[in-house]
Amino acid sequence: MPWRKRLLVVAIAAGAAAPLVLAGARLRAGAPLEALAWAAAFAAVALALLHAFWPAFDLARRTLRRGPRGARLVALTFDDGPSDDTPAVLDALERAAVRATFFVLGEAAERRADLVREIHRRGHAVALHGHTHAPLVLAGPARVARELDRCRAAVRAAGVEPAPWFRAPHGWKGPFLGRALRARGLRLVAWTRGVWDTERPGADVIADRASRRPRGGEILLLHDGCGTPGLDPRRDQTAAAVPEIARRWRAAGFEFAPLDALAGAPGAGPAPPRAAGGRGEDAPGPTVEVRPPSRALRAAGLLVALACAAVAARRVDLSAVLASLSRASPALLLGAAAANLCAIAAHASRWRAVVRAPGVRVRWRDAAAALLAGFAAGIVLPARGSDVLRAHLLARRAGISTASVIAASALDHVVGATALVVAASALAPAVAFPSWAVRGLAAVGGIAAVAGGAAWLLGPRHGRVPRSTGAGARLRAGLAAVREPRALLAAVGWGLAGWVAETAIALATLAALGLPPTLAAAALAVVAASAAAAIQLAPGNAGSFELATALAVGGTGIAPDAALAFAVAFHAVHLVPVAVLGGPVLVREALRGG
Repeated sequence: MPWRKRLLVVAIAAGAAAPLVLAGARLRAGAPLEALAWAAAFAAVALALLHAFWPAFDLARRTLRRGPRGARLVALTFDDGPSDDTPAVLDALERAAVRATFFVLGEAAERRADLVREIHRRGHAVALHGHTHAPLVLAGPARVARELDRCRAAVRAAGVEPAPWFRAPHGWKGPFLGRALRARGLRLVAWTRGVWDTERPGADVIADRASRRPRGGEILLLHDGCGTPGLDPRRDQTAAAVPEIARRWRAAGFEFAPLDALAGAPGAGPAPPRAAGGRGEDAPGPTVEVRPPSRALRAAGLLVALACAAVAARRVDLSAVLASLSRASPALLLGAAAANLCAIAAHASRWRAVVRAPGVRVRWRDAAAALLAGFAAGIVLPARGSDVLRAHLLARRAGISTASVIAASALDHVVGATALVVAASALAPAVAFPSWAVRGLAAVGGIAAVAGGAAWLLGPRHGRVPRSTGAGARLRAGLAAVREPRALLAAVGWGLAGWVAETAIALATLAALGLPPTLAAAALAVVAASAAAAIQLAPGNAGSFELATALAVGGTGIAPDAALAFAVAFHAVHLVPVAVLGGPVLVREALRGG
């Protein structure tokens, strides 16, 4: 990633975290309502940043983000042209018999109208990329309209009617872009794979980046021009890489298709309606890499949070809870947050231990980054949607199948549950667990045993080559660690370390609120929080986490008001470090390929 975008990641992360810092300051100053307002502002800022800077995340669900995985189709797209290297790209596409979509800049189209016509004459689609490549994330409605209209006018002046597609410069979406596109019958297009050919890493590297782990429905992003000042404008390496890209994808059983074919493939969803007065499409896209949660799930999550809040309001004095939180020790809360970082590190190591792939060694930093990003996304995504996201991010970083990582993640949950039961059993002589905890742990152990046995039966046998490369085979490949005792022992060991760190978080939080930091209360809080996480519905597990942990520690003799204050603080020391550290990873992934 270019250094300028790295700086942008840092700036965006700092801006997103600022409301949380202010919320803590106002809570400490005895202004709980202001603190709540700043916390709400953080949630709004997080959603807005995801929508603005992650091309595949669209709150309106109108972006064409990918085609259906089962279609065995892939789309090749080029941005920022036409330029002097466009003829070489066109020749390479002709030799490879590939039709592509060119998202042209209006200024470049005015300079090289002959190339716009040549792109169209050779059977490729000409789409819009704005007139000047100016970022539209902060542009007002007049500027957005001007960029769209001038670009379309430039293409039409060249004698070509543009396709009803638009790709925003860098993939960044401003608040006025969606309405402007609908008014003109245009549909926003993202991508699944940014190749970073603008870095000029060499034709072989470009081909490898564009072809590694091919999956159906992908939209590849390359460039035949340069829209960013300061970058080397030459695209000869891109042209040289096109034949090898085509060869590798076809060897893997895929065919190249234009965007309209990708969007209309079976399984892509209903056809989008035409906009009034326009020629394009405007509706939710096909199956996506990372989709916003459905309305039903969002509504269910909200209802869970509201129900938990209603229960809390009836049982406790909220003013006493806020007063208790305002008196909490910042140093001990900081220590709890530090222990949470240790827990995250242990969980990442546990996950890495069970993600196995032939010839691939998963790096710890990739597992940790994907885990942090998934946890950060879980603050706004309900129903464990973050699990799929983190699996996708690790798969992309490690160069292995997302399906395999999802299966390995399921095995990771089994290992984590097993480690929890082992850790609780070790504490049994010192902690008198109540009957609900004993029954719950027994149920967890039974489910883990059944799931582990199923994984052992379904996992690949040593030395056997899978007969197919379909989704089933990739899922089974993700269970390879179940037949590797060393990997399982390492995973269980890291799981135990993670639960020790979780207990330390609970102990530090209890002490921060002036409550007795007993091992019994801490262990019950960890068990309850784990149970709440297993059935997560609300974004960030809000409500159910607090209710479960408050009831658990309340059973040890702690007053209800103090128990709820502990639960809120216990949740906060989990969420804040994740938001601060995982947010930048999400933004960085969003900027990839821009």
